[in-house]
Amino acid sequence: MWESIADAETADRCWSAIEAVEQGLAEHLHAAEDLGLADGTAGHALFFSYLAAAREGSDAAELALQALAMSIDSLGAARTVPSLYGGFCGVGWAVEHLTREHFERDGDLCADVDEALRSLLANPGPRIKYELINGLSGIGLYLLERLPHPGAAELLDPLLDRLEAVSEESEAGTTWFTDPSWVPVLQRDWMPEGGYNLGVAHGVPGVIGFLAAARRAGVEDPRVARLAEGAVRWILAQRLATAERSVFPSALLPGQVPAPARTAWCYGDLGIAVVLLSAARGFGRRDWEEEALALARLAARRQEESFRAVDACLCHGAAGIAHLFNRLYQASGDGEVRAAALAWYRRALAMRRPGEGIAGFPSWVAMRPGDGRWRAVPGFLAGAAGIGLALLAAVSEVEPSWDRVMLLSVPPRNGASGSGVAR
Repeated sequence: MWESIADAETADRCWSAIEAVEQGLAEHLHAAEDLGLADGTAGHALFFSYLAAAREGSDAAELALQALAMSIDSLGAARTVPSLYGGFCGVGWAVEHLTREHFERDGDLCADVDEALRSLLANPGPRIKYELINGLSGIGLYLLERLPHPGAAELLDPLLDRLEAVSEESEAGTTWFTDPSWVPVLQRDWMPEGGYNLGVAHGVPGVIGFLAAARRAGVEDPRVARLAEGAVRWILAQRLATAERSVFPSALLPGQVPAPARTAWCYGDLGIAVVLLSAARGFGRRDWEEEALALARLAARRQEESFRAVDACLCHGAAGIAHLFNRLYQASGDGEVRAAALAWYRRALAMRRPGEGIAGFPSWVAMRPGDGRWRAVPGFLAGAAGIGLALLAAVSEVEPSWDRVMLLSVPPRNGASGSGVAR
């Protein structure tokens, strides 16, 4: 079972922040323009739904239904982007997740999503990115959330065809190259020629997390285990010579010496530790589990400055770091990791700046490399909705199954799942 880890004082501070997030997102909802998962109303629906589950007598369920309805309306519109975090697959994931976990569904709300994916995967045209945020791994995660729907099971086969087709084999294992045309605008100065990305968000660990989730969901295709084994072997072969700042680099780039990564979900050791533990549990690999927990403990001992967390967001901020440590603790029972989770929850709370951002949590938004600004961001991945969800996981006994969309739902150490389907 999932357990609340916050002491009384920290819990009070968490609930104060959660209620402020609730108020801020409720005020923002009527003016929301983005309907997606990362930045829009689909992510808001996750926060309101889990708040309603955690707090008896809450009216947050009504706000969740409003947000979800706004996102569902977008599925019938001309949304051409299939990505999990910025497109229609993310809306579909939220709809499937919430109508299974929290609300009754009314018919098949994601038929249009499946049809769009059927056309996409049948098209032999341009290669599709392999990654989680905007590529095949993210599309696959939507399909897993939709199981056991027969349409989803049918689409997993051509998706695995595509994922296998863009893989590379070497003595080190199985990997995927990030083409320069796939690199996000803000990262093009960093990866002008492309490279091998080691971040969960845009790289090979995200593929491992998807394959582990597929295994736990009962996908029996032999490519799932084969690609996962090769990818884990490749990742473990990329250790840096010294682990002082990080064990793994952010990427392998042509003509450059691999550099240490920050420690977060999107990049770095902590995200890799969680997906590696997920793979260990999914494929029954004790050696991978030992690697994952050693990596987590090493991250727990690292100085705060090495994490480079400037705000509290899920993607790369303090609340996200706290939630990853919390997930690792709930899955392992490791006291050192638990202490790190609590310390990072307190750091996230200390970042509140009354009157700024949403609920006192402004987000640092990069405008171009080396430059950015503080903004009020309501979203799931980089803003208040995600921060609120992470804080809820510290004070509630409701398992935060919403983090399946981040590849974080490693089963708790007793093997139970607090709510919903364990994947």
